[in-house]
Amino acid sequence: MNVKALIRTVNHTLKSHNLFPENSRILVACSGGPDSMALLHLLKDIAIHRHTMYEIGVAIVDHCIRPESKDEVLWLQQQVEDLGLPFYFATFDVPRLSKEQKVSEETMGRQVRYQWLTEVAKSKNYDYIAVAHHKDDQAESILAHIIRGSGLNGLVGMSVVSSEYSIPVIRPLLDVTKETLLAYLAVKVISYCVDRTNEDVRYQRNRIRHRIIPELEAINPNVVDAVVRLGNSVHEDLLVISDLTEQAFEKLVTVGADGVSLSRRALRQEPLAIQRRLWQRLVNTVDPDITLSAAHQEQLLDIVNTGEEKTFTIKSIKVTAQCDTIKVYCEH
Repeated sequence: MNVKALIRTVNHTLKSHNLFPENSRILVACSGGPDSMALLHLLKDIAIHRHTMYEIGVAIVDHCIRPESKDEVLWLQQQVEDLGLPFYFATFDVPRLSKEQKVSEETMGRQVRYQWLTEVAKSKNYDYIAVAHHKDDQAESILAHIIRGSGLNGLVGMSVVSSEYSIPVIRPLLDVTKETLLAYLAVKVISYCVDRTNEDVRYQRNRIRHRIIPELEAINPNVVDAVVRLGNSVHEDLLVISDLTEQAFEKLVTVGADGVSLSRRALRQEPLAIQRRLWQRLVNTVDPDITLSAAHQEQLLDIVNTGEEKTFTIKSIKVTAQCDTIKVYCEH
């Protein structure tokens, strides 16, 4: 295990995105498990490597899914206090909340966790939230999107920097495998908790991790690297497609006070890939919170390909097509 090589890898990921400058305040989302304990100690190593100082805080959420989770919070609190770092924790009854809101425990847990982490980071003036997703997680995430029938956007997987929340969420370990992190913990003699629900194959992510990836590795032992490479390649292609979509928007679309409009004939001349993205761009110009489903896209493409009068409604958005003019506006 080459600890210096690992530190250089993580440092390269951070530097390539201009992350964690001198004296950054970083809130580490930590479960006490191997990945997040490795992240916590690696950030301290990175600070030494860069001859700088970071102000690191540690935050944990008890999701009330396992009886031992309370003890893990107390264990982590002791570890963090021994390191002399600020410690924050919250408890959410995720099983109850998921039943009430009719969503999966995974989805509910993610919602409450990130919302609370953002609140803590804002109130305590942290610049970043750091989470411990690694290369294996990235491959699992991309495979999960493939299984769901995702478009290209889903094949990109997780980004190093996520601006979905008001405090940037950073994933410094996306270029590091789980195996490397476990070796680092062993060399540095860092203890951690083991979450037994990670073995429960009733959860989709665990089924991918414990059953699908081992089967794929029997075909290609480097399948994790291959899937992550696919994600990186798709990301590069999407940058070009996004640019072409923006050019088409500028060329075809008239933005007015009451919505947007364009020529049905002109839209028909664009490649299907651009048409689909233009529809999403048109809708988001009027309402940024709406994401078009595959079914919505098919209905909208039908509006383009027919010369008939058509009307389409999704939530607050209305699309009308009369003669050659398509209008997208907010229905009050």
